[in-house]
Amino acid sequence: MDMESTGSEKDRQEIAERFLGQARLDRYRRELPDLEKALALHSWNQEYAGALHVILSYAEIALRNSIDRALSQLSASELGTTHWTGVDSYRYNGEKKPSERMRLPSAISPLIRTDVFKAHQHAQEASLERIIRRKSPRTDRGYGHQDVLSQLMFGTWCRLVGEPYTSRRTERTQRLWTSVLHEAFPQVSSGEDGRIQIARKLMQLREIRNREAHHENLLYVDPENVIDAVMSLLASIDPRYTHGWVNPDIVRQVSYRDPRRNEPIRAAAFKLTGLDARDGHLNALEVLKELVRYSDDHNGRVLFCNSVRVRNQYFGRLREIVLYADNDHIAVGVIAAQGLIKENTSPDGKAPGYRCPDVFAQSGSCSGSRWYAINNLSMTSRSADSFRMLERDKTLREAFESTRANFVYLK
Repeated sequence: MDMESTGSEKDRQEIAERFLGQARLDRYRRELPDLEKALALHSWNQEYAGALHVILSYAEIALRNSIDRALSQLSASELGTTHWTGVDSYRYNGEKKPSERMRLPSAISPLIRTDVFKAHQHAQEASLERIIRRKSPRTDRGYGHQDVLSQLMFGTWCRLVGEPYTSRRTERTQRLWTSVLHEAFPQVSSGEDGRIQIARKLMQLREIRNREAHHENLLYVDPENVIDAVMSLLASIDPRYTHGWVNPDIVRQVSYRDPRRNEPIRAAAFKLTGLDARDGHLNALEVLKELVRYSDDHNGRVLFCNSVRVRNQYFGRLREIVLYADNDHIAVGVIAAQGLIKENTSPDGKAPGYRCPDVFAQSGSCSGSRWYAINNLSMTSRSADSFRMLERDKTLREAFESTRANFVYLK
């Protein structure tokens, strides 16, 4: 390599750091150390964000319109108008706080009154913009219910459904759900189980939507998990929405072009052993099932700790984790983050939102030299024979059952 090419590479790296930012570029180089490959990964991430944005937007549109229909019924019975956003009783005149003149149904006012007021502000500003710049064929000087509705954020609908658990904090959303909001999701239970089911889907989609909207990396967002959440949400509103209206294959096609697919290090597999937990001894299969159950109950997030020391040159390049109880019981998840556990410290602060199952943590079995924040850990129908060891002519089962190893790298 001559001096000119070396200088050119340094210049390109400097420009990339200034353009993307050091922290952002470093994140991609942790995945693919080569600068050009890292930049290709960043470019792919932007394309992936665009594909996700399309199907998420369909989910948000269907969600907004379905909730609007349900709340319109509530408003008609209480206020005598289907315009539950208060446009019949209020026009924004520069106030900084919601006015008492803005009449909303009593069941939703405490939950989203401020959101609706801000939407009024934005609708008023858009109305003035239409007049000043003549950018719209509309000639009216006011704004209506649909204008306010279009200005409400995804978070507004999440607040109406509430948190995905039952507590005193969710009493208002529980009452709203039972009285009318469940009608927006006729394919799920009208009881608390149905509300929690929808709340979990909305929490998952909102997190991904916020990440793509703020140009964050989506390197460990599982496309099938997003597709499943979008399609199941649409099905809960109207099963007909899932046929011919949203094309999830676009997301799959972009996902398949992930530059990391050609990298040799893909997964690390661990053979589980039994442990003494709070309620007695758990065998390997019981440990595996508890990890999967915890992941299902906590928005697809669980923390796995193991004392096996993974070699540092491979550690940062792992994409997937395979937890092996026996040949018929194997779980697979995506590694969202990973790190070392220092003595007398907990990994919880390093991976917010990820925790070991409570029964593990109380038994002290969460301690170890490595931690892995895992997304969407679930049982797989694949057999151990289908997992091939990296650069060796052995399968996962052969490695674990013949050599008694409890850790291997997989292709």
